[in-house]
Amino acid sequence: MAIKRIYSSKYLKPVIHILFWTLVIISPYLFRNPNTWSGFSNWHYKLMINNALLAGVFYLNAYYLYPVIYNEKKDLLRYVLSLIVTIALVMWFSRYIDSQLSLFKQADLARLRAHRRGFSNGLHGGGRPERNWFGWYFTNMLTYLSITGISISYRIIIDNAQKEKIRKEKENENLKTELSFLRSQVSPHFIFNILNNMASMARKKSDMLEPSILELSNLMRYMLYESDGARVLLTREVDYLNSYMALQLLRFGDNVTIVFNVPDNINPYYIEPMILVPFVENAFKHGIGMLADPVITIELYVDSNGWLDFMVTNKIAPVNDSKDKSSGIGLVNVKRRLDLLYGNNHNLEIMNDGVTFTCNLKVKLN
Repeated sequence: MAIKRIYSSKYLKPVIHILFWTLVIISPYLFRNPNTWSGFSNWHYKLMINNALLAGVFYLNAYYLYPVIYNEKKDLLRYVLSLIVTIALVMWFSRYIDSQLSLFKQADLARLRAHRRGFSNGLHGGGRPERNWFGWYFTNMLTYLSITGISISYRIIIDNAQKEKIRKEKENENLKTELSFLRSQVSPHFIFNILNNMASMARKKSDMLEPSILELSNLMRYMLYESDGARVLLTREVDYLNSYMALQLLRFGDNVTIVFNVPDNINPYYIEPMILVPFVENAFKHGIGMLADPVITIELYVDSNGWLDFMVTNKIAPVNDSKDKSSGIGLVNVKRRLDLLYGNNHNLEIMNDGVTFTCNLKVKLN
């Protein structure tokens, strides 16, 4: 985690740039030959100054000329002229430094010769060495054009990286919005069905209405205060399943048999809230009706690699027997949420042989 924090730190990139260019600038001094000329006339100082000028051209082009003049203002002519003027000024300054160092070097040579010969007028000895200025201009021009090309490539890379970051952020925001919408549909859907059950109990003046309200309170507490988080303990989702089935049993009583097998070793695992319940709800919607002795079987198992295997099986009631015309909302939503939240880390199989309806969900848990 510490390495990840360092890598994501906003200070990492500037520190890397400073270290890189510091090493580039001082490298001539680090690798100088101590047996050559001493003093300011040593040519490693000239190379250090040139490297500093290269860094200046690199950052001026990468952070102003190219992004502002060319990208923002879309002014190619102005950008090219600005680049030409910048390189010309830098090369003039570099030549000026080169000329001054040549004079210093000439003076050092004259003093050395005067000291060896014992003449007091040694400063007048020797002429200024001839320089191949055409070769100097050609070499430096290639160098500055190269560093300009590198800075443009660098700018394009960081711009593309920034665009990709913005695109992913927008995509994540869109996914969050869609997930919030899907989740907002799930809770009212459950409440709608439960209230229908309670209305039926009220018409029958059933003594089970009060316990139903208490169970509804447990369900509401989970949906309102826990299901808005990222993920919940698998045990909490199982508790919700138990509350939901208890509420259904208050309505149907002994008319339905529920088999719910859950292992004891599910405490360390987390799951997206309200993922499992729609499958159980779907079984109650379509697996009771006019069936004689309806049975709903729920199997939940987590293997050693953290894969959840969740299977809900029920017999199929007559086609026209379903009283809830909106019962498909839950499964549609849960399929989309699984795609968004788990991607390739889940597999959902829905099997219907005309007699038995089975939903088998496998999800990689955290």
